[in-house]
Amino acid sequence: MSSPGSSSSPRFRRPAPLFASTAEAIPGEPDPAASTDLAHDSAAALLDGVFHSSDPEVVERVLRLAAEDGLSDLAALWSGSPATSLPGALWRLYVLHTWVRQSGEDVVLRYRAGSRTIPGLRYLSGFAEPPDVEQVQRTMDDILRGAFTGDLGLALRRAGAVATLVAHGTAQLADEDPDDRRTRQAERLLSTGEELTAAGRQAEAGHLE
Repeated sequence: MSSPGSSSSPRFRRPAPLFASTAEAIPGEPDPAASTDLAHDSAAALLDGVFHSSDPEVVERVLRLAAEDGLSDLAALWSGSPATSLPGALWRLYVLHTWVRQSGEDVVLRYRAGSRTIPGLRYLSGFAEPPDVEQVQRTMDDILRGAFTGDLGLALRRAGAVATLVAHGTAQLADEDPDDRRTRQAERLLSTGEELTAAGRQAEAGHLE
């Protein structure tokens, strides 16, 4: 497995099938400056709207939209934003949440393989020991809920811990049964974990915009 710090390591890319319908619906290249402004404004508006809502149903509606891929068009808009920006961080959180919801058994397998590598991150993630699919999915819902209603920085760091531990587990499984595809997945997951953690620290410092 190549070093996580290697410049040749692939970055975590937006999975094309997730947002293919969005790309096909865009009639030409959007203005980059307008897209950047819209990404930041929409992410801030969604976060602010949920955080200041007195209706708990608003929060649950956002969770349902995320679980049902109903935020995919909005997330596609965020996908080109820097990792340590609000839309970039929310996009990475959204993609991780979607993957856990859709591939729970695989996530549990990888997490169990990597959960002993960094004990501090295991506690930060909040997953039970040993985790099961339902508990892992419920915890990811809690992390997403926390991003909108509680401590954004902590929620992003928790998501970063999940991605990092799953990355270590994916790498371990790839070592036990050599698989280039899993090695590449481990590198992308590790990159995502580092980016979410960095965004979480930015949020805690009040610099995530």
